[in-house]
Amino acid sequence: MDILLINPPPRCITHENVVMPPLGLAYLAAALEKEKYRVEILDAFALQLSWHDFEAKITKKKPEIVGIGGMSPVIDNTFRSIAICRKYTKHIVMGGPHVSAYKQQIFTQCPHIDYGIIGEGERSFVNLVAELDQNKSSGQCKGVITRDMLSDPEDLIQNIDSIPFPARHLLPNHHYKYALSPGETITTMFTSRGCPYNCIFCDKSIFGSKWRARSPENIINELKEIIANLGVKTIIFYDDLFTVNKERAINICRGIIDAGLKITWKCEGRVNLVDEELLAWMKKAGCKIIAYGVESGNQKGLDYLNKNTTPEQIKRAFKLTHQAGIKTMAYFILGIPVETYDDTLHTINFATKINPTYAQFSALSPYYGTKLYQEAKAKGWYKEIDAQNPLDKDLKRPVVIAENWTEESLKRIVKEAHKNFYLRFRYIVGSIVRLKNFKQLVSLFKTGLGIFKWIATPKNKSIRKIK
Repeated sequence: MDILLINPPPRCITHENVVMPPLGLAYLAAALEKEKYRVEILDAFALQLSWHDFEAKITKKKPEIVGIGGMSPVIDNTFRSIAICRKYTKHIVMGGPHVSAYKQQIFTQCPHIDYGIIGEGERSFVNLVAELDQNKSSGQCKGVITRDMLSDPEDLIQNIDSIPFPARHLLPNHHYKYALSPGETITTMFTSRGCPYNCIFCDKSIFGSKWRARSPENIINELKEIIANLGVKTIIFYDDLFTVNKERAINICRGIIDAGLKITWKCEGRVNLVDEELLAWMKKAGCKIIAYGVESGNQKGLDYLNKNTTPEQIKRAFKLTHQAGIKTMAYFILGIPVETYDDTLHTINFATKINPTYAQFSALSPYYGTKLYQEAKAKGWYKEIDAQNPLDKDLKRPVVIAENWTEESLKRIVKEAHKNFYLRFRYIVGSIVRLKNFKQLVSLFKTGLGIFKWIATPKNKSIRKIK
C-alpha cells in the first residue's frame, strides 16, 4: 500500500520564524517502515506549498491511505487538507491532540474522515494499516475510532526505548528553523513522554501523566544518528519536562560529553527542579536555552493554576540559570481568574525583574478536555476572541473572561506585557550585545519590528507604564 503522511500547508504563504519537524508523523513513518510498508511524508507547511500546489501533489501521488495530524489552534488547515485529499485517496486517518480530545465529534466536524487515532499512535496506526492492507472491515483495533465505534486508547508504551527513531530521512530537514537559533538548521527530539504534574490548563490526551523516560544510551545513539545523517547540531528537546529526574538528566549530559558530541540544545525545565550542579552539567553538555513555565508572579495565580511553585523558586531558578551561562525563556499566562488587572501588572513587573532572555505572554486558554475548560464552561467564562499574541496561529483563541476581566482589558494587558518587557532600553541593548553574526542581527531586527508594529496597532490604547 502507498501511505502518505501529511503536515498541512499554511493558511497563506508568509515568512515563518519557526518551522518545526512534524515529529509525530516521523514516528509513525518509522513504525510503518519497520513493518515494511511504503510510506512518504509531505510536510506542506515546511515547503510553504500553496493550496493549489498541495492539491497538485496529492493528485499526482494518489495514495491509498492518507494520515494527517491535527492540533486545535490550526484545525481549519487540517480539515481543508482532508477535504482536498478526499477525492484522491481511499482511506483518510486523522490523529493528534484534537482527535484525542474530541474523539467521535471529529466525524461531525469533518465528515471526510474515515478513522481517528486516539492516544499514542505507533501501534494503533500500524494495526489499522495492516487491517486495511488485508481488506478487512476495520475499526476493531484498539486506539482506532470510527463514526460508529469508540474504542479505548492503546496502553501507553512503557519501554519507549523500543520505539524506532523518527524517520527523519523522509523530511525536508533543511527547511526547519527556530527563531532563537537564527541561521542554524535544527531538529527536534523526545527524550521522554508524559508529565507528572497537573497544571489545570494542560492537555494530556496523548502522552498522559505518567512520565516515561528513554535511557541515556538510547538518546545518545539517536543524537549520533542525527549528526551523522543530517549534519544537524542544534536540537530542541520536545519533552514536556526534561528535568523531571536530576540523575537521568546529568547522565544524558555525561553521555553527550563522553561521546564528544558538539551540539547545542534547548529544553523545558521546571523552576523547582534545577540546582547549581544540574545546570553546570547542562551548560557543559551544550544546553543553550532552558524554557520555564513561570505563568505568574503572584502566589494566588500559581495556586489557581496548580503549578506547585512559588515566586521565590522562580527567582532562584532564573538567577542560577543565568549564573550558569544558560539563556532563559519564560512563559507567562495573563488573565488568570483569581488575579486582577493590577495583579497582572505585578506579573509583568516580575518578568522584568527576573529578566529572562526571552519571554512569551499569552492569555489563559481553556482548551477542550482540560480541567480549566470544564470550569470555564460551568461558570460561563469561556469565550473565543481574535488571537492576541503575535506568535499565535489561532484564528480564534479560547480565553477565560472571569468577573475580574473583560475582553478589552485582556487584549490590553497582553499588549502591555510585550511593550513593557521588549521595549525596555536595558532589554534592547542586552539583545544587541548578545549578537554573534549578521544573521542574528537580521533575525532580531525582523522579530523586533514585528513586535513593535503589533504593539503600535490602533487597538493598543490606554497602556499604562509600569513603575
